[in-house]
Amino acid sequence: MPSPKPVKPSRSRGAKPQGRPPAYDWTAIRREYIRGDDRVTLESLSSDAQPPNGSQSQRPSLSQLKRRSSAEDWLDLRSQFRAQVAARAQALDLETVEQVRTRQATLGKALQTLAVRAIPHIDLKEVGPHEMARLALVGTQIERQARGMEEYTVRIEDLSSPADLKKLSREQLSELLERRRKARGTTQA
Repeated sequence: MPSPKPVKPSRSRGAKPQGRPPAYDWTAIRREYIRGDDRVTLESLSSDAQPPNGSQSQRPSLSQLKRRSSAEDWLDLRSQFRAQVAARAQALDLETVEQVRTRQATLGKALQTLAVRAIPHIDLKEVGPHEMARLALVGTQIERQARGMEEYTVRIEDLSSPADLKKLSREQLSELLERRRKARGTTQA
């Protein structure tokens, strides 16, 4: 009679196959390189750069890193990661600026409303009309600045002669010219 074949022990589900464990944690090394700043280089991640305390076996050699990073395009992944981080930071900055502007515009409107509602109730002995006008003006300025609206520093009504034009800076003259062009464009349309 032939001898029976030895029975192989059956593996239960989910058991890992026996064999050689991975030499390096490539996922962690890749993540460290991609998320790292400019000081994190392939050279700094290699076993050549590790201190001689026995940890060198946990890091691949520089040539292994170069092959793996080239095959998986780590440099491009790093660039993509940095672009995503920059985009998220910019979006957060824009969101913060918009929140501040909204708050400031609300404050400006509240000051204007306060001034307008207080006018009929003003006791001229306690608060002069100039104080209320100043409150309304400050509220208007705060709201306009918060909304990013242009503020004209030169009013055409203030110009009484051609000599007044000579007193204006190039920027003010450009501003007047642009306002005139816009006004002509809207009246002709």
